[in-house]
Amino acid sequence: MYIYLSLITILICSSSILCQRSSPLQVEKDTAVYDLLQNYHHYTELDRLLNQWAANYSKIAEVFSVGKSFTGRDLLTMHMTSPLTTDIEKEQDENQLLKPKFKWIANMHGDETIGREMMIALIYHLLLNSQSNTRIARLLSTTDIYIMPSMNPDGFESSAEGVCDSRSLHGRGNTKNIDLNRDFPSPFTPLKQWKNGSTADLFYGRQPETIAVMKWILKENFVLSANLHGGSVVASYPYDETAYHTANTYGESPDDSLFRYIARTYATKHLTMSKSDGCGEKFAEGITNGAKWYDVPGGMQDFNYLHSNAFEITLELSCCKYPSAGDGTLKTEWDNNREALLAYMEMSHLGVKGFIRDAETRTGISGALIQAEGILHPIRSVKHGAYWRLLLPGLHNITITAAGYLPQTKFNVNVTNENSTSALRLDFNLQPIAHNTSSSTTTTKDVSSTNDVYNLLSNYADKLMNNSRDDVLKALVDPQYKPVYHNYQSMVEKLKELNNKYPNITSLYTIGKSNEQRDLWVMIVSDQPLTHEPGEPEVKYIGNIHGDESVGRECLILFIEYLCINYGQNEYITHLVNNVRIHIMPTMNPDGFEYEYKQTVHAQGIHAPGQGRLNANKIDLNRNFPKIELEHVTNENQNDIAIPKQNVDNGGYRLDKLTNSEQHLEPEVRAAMHWSIIYPFVLSGNLHGGALVANYPYDNRVVDSSTKESKSPDDKTFQMLAKAYSHAHPKMYKGDSCIKFNDGITNGAAWYVVDGGMQDWSYAYTSDMEVTIELGCTKYPDEADLKSYWDDNKGALLAYITQVVHGIRGFAFDSKTKIPLSGVVIHVHGNQHNVTTYRDGDFFRLITPGVYDITAERIGYQSETKQNILVGSQSSTYVEFKLKRKDSSNDSDKQGPFSTFVDSTSTNIKTIYRQVKEFVLYRTLFLIISGICALVLAIIFAMVVIYLKCCQGSTSRSHTGFQRYEPLVQDENDLPRIERVQGRKNHPMASDSDDEDNETLFSSKMNKSMIP
Repeated sequence: MYIYLSLITILICSSSILCQRSSPLQVEKDTAVYDLLQNYHHYTELDRLLNQWAANYSKIAEVFSVGKSFTGRDLLTMHMTSPLTTDIEKEQDENQLLKPKFKWIANMHGDETIGREMMIALIYHLLLNSQSNTRIARLLSTTDIYIMPSMNPDGFESSAEGVCDSRSLHGRGNTKNIDLNRDFPSPFTPLKQWKNGSTADLFYGRQPETIAVMKWILKENFVLSANLHGGSVVASYPYDETAYHTANTYGESPDDSLFRYIARTYATKHLTMSKSDGCGEKFAEGITNGAKWYDVPGGMQDFNYLHSNAFEITLELSCCKYPSAGDGTLKTEWDNNREALLAYMEMSHLGVKGFIRDAETRTGISGALIQAEGILHPIRSVKHGAYWRLLLPGLHNITITAAGYLPQTKFNVNVTNENSTSALRLDFNLQPIAHNTSSSTTTTKDVSSTNDVYNLLSNYADKLMNNSRDDVLKALVDPQYKPVYHNYQSMVEKLKELNNKYPNITSLYTIGKSNEQRDLWVMIVSDQPLTHEPGEPEVKYIGNIHGDESVGRECLILFIEYLCINYGQNEYITHLVNNVRIHIMPTMNPDGFEYEYKQTVHAQGIHAPGQGRLNANKIDLNRNFPKIELEHVTNENQNDIAIPKQNVDNGGYRLDKLTNSEQHLEPEVRAAMHWSIIYPFVLSGNLHGGALVANYPYDNRVVDSSTKESKSPDDKTFQMLAKAYSHAHPKMYKGDSCIKFNDGITNGAAWYVVDGGMQDWSYAYTSDMEVTIELGCTKYPDEADLKSYWDDNKGALLAYITQVVHGIRGFAFDSKTKIPLSGVVIHVHGNQHNVTTYRDGDFFRLITPGVYDITAERIGYQSETKQNILVGSQSSTYVEFKLKRKDSSNDSDKQGPFSTFVDSTSTNIKTIYRQVKEFVLYRTLFLIISGICALVLAIIFAMVVIYLKCCQGSTSRSHTGFQRYEPLVQDENDLPRIERVQGRKNHPMASDSDDEDNETLFSSKMNKSMIP
């Protein structure tokens, strides 16, 4: 009985489903899409279709051009959403403002055509089902969808149907035979340098198609994107290229897990992609990392991720690039991709979204930085303060920072991604730092209070460096366990334990992996551990770069806990953590230490390296950094000072030098370099073993130099920093340990030359000043001796990083917009080493006490010099630069007659306006004259009315009668004509040149502005 009822129920449900799927209306719509896919659509037909559909579905669709190809063809794009609203209407509806923007781009390679036709079919499918299909209606009502069927219309027109792989750029590239997917900016290729020292902009030398799409990406705020290709069947995700472009190298991005998830989503929903058995290549789950497959320098998907908020993957849809349409191939491909296309668009609703607003004015804050803990890829808020951050399910700590506002963190945000049509709503209201109208982020009061804190910290450091050391340390609580050696597993467990115990002041993250795939863990200790606070310096400690030099590793693990347990309990530690962001990497060589840890006998002394000194590839990591070639300063007064040769710019990152280096960099070194470049470190300490000394740059020496010492431009400052550590150490400053050193410090090269060391690289390539600290004569002491090493070094570790409060600090702003300026070069006169401002315009310049002239320079701005800046021995001196933009229009030599006329006319108008304004401000006189004028006008008006009344009676109407309107006979040819061509209204009187303005990014086929 129950079996029969079950069968009947199954039959009823099945028939219901079949009826739904086979409804006449749905069949008709599906057939319409299949009919569309009987053949390929060339440019003229594509143009006609898109404009026809935009006219037929004008409430939800509009067509526009992002730009033009080399031959002048439009890069046609369809924008679809429900309802299609104006910007003014959007501003009145939060739901409209929070719609994520999604984009498809196809046919980037002209001969890869399946994606082009899939996009045409997708547009038609969405429009046809916009009301009848619940899923599609929901998708359109919650998402802004942009579809560009062809980014390379010229290449498509040159390609031949039925050719699976042309093996050439003919058709693949644009008209100039340029591969557009190698034409975007590469992070490892520098922009062109002009002879005057300036740098070309991001768009210089690129193809018109590339420029148009780049501007579109940078102008819009896309959340998710995909780029459709052909030649294989796989979903490829960033990064597409690595620094050395070596084959079979995984290009891991900070959002690697998320990229793999969204790529896997498409592959799984695709009917064949996840089977990974097509085209003769095997891809697990139908996905691949781009660089791991093959290196693509200058690719579009990496540009999206690195230069905008968009997450983009590349989808290879068919083995044959341009298959014949005659055998139903396009229909089959539509069946393969339809569900995957819809499912992928729904991924734009992962994670969190919301508004970032001023807590007092409730206005949106654009440009705020959104940072998820553990993911080194921030995004920024856009107009009205809206933001979207794609995230995988889990608990996330999310921090918001914005110039002029206090940072805000929301902990344990539970992202479930259960709602496929809306990300989790998470709003932030930021408190302004200052309430005045100053352009500075920091008010005078803030500067004064920071100075007070820095003076206090400096006093504590001074006490640690003299006889009061014990008094300071007695007030601090030590970790309550006997120091022991931690192997990799126990170290990670300890770090995670501390992070869980002190979540408000710590953040644990990894900067990369070792050769044996061990994570290079870093712990941040700060009152705002998740983000850089404008105006707050960042410092770092690195231990165990040589695996057998173990003391630094264990001291840093203890130091993390030391800071945490004393925070909020001790004045010194609390102020230090609140005002300095501290990064601590206990081990840079976890593979080497694991090897050394397992040995029963350990080599001792500087000249007896242990088996674990090197990494797993048997490379000394402190000889593996890019070599710094030095030369002497030509100035007679500084001829003993060495600087990097001019082909190495110490004020810039110069990743091209790293890329072109013939030297192979180990993964640990590459990770440390990348880490040092993306964080604004001011001061660093690199902990070693084998001697007892603080060693400062340079480690290398000028070739054929007659002196042992290799002095940097900041030699005195480095000596000050090295002495801070040695004098806070109870033994180091005496200099009478296993090797004799005066004051416990030494110039690196004066001791022995190190070519390819980390401290020289940090100084030459970043704004960071690093010292190498040797913690003891025994590299791997007995575990029982670790306590004495900790007692000797804990005060010195504190005193050293406190030196970051000295020197000069400040901000650089645009004088007109008050926006902070990044990349401003800060130059101290008489010193050949510069530092640069970070993204919030802040900078820190460690330097010894004295009086200095300081200049701030940035391309596109006039330089500004501050003279006679006094730097004391305690708090750093605050300096603020307000740079003025260079205005080429002020150059009279470049002005033509028309420009001169406009300027003079504008000046005259301003003069008249000012005179009228001044006159109006004299209220009494103004009212008297205005009253007289009004009386005269009233009298004149009354006289005219009386005159007309008198004339009316004598007017004769007998001849023609009274006729208010006279009919006008018009020829049909005289009527103003409005023709509709291909869904557009064309006005014959309109100038053909109206749409040819090269400065206009968007040109709408509906004469509707896309961008306000």
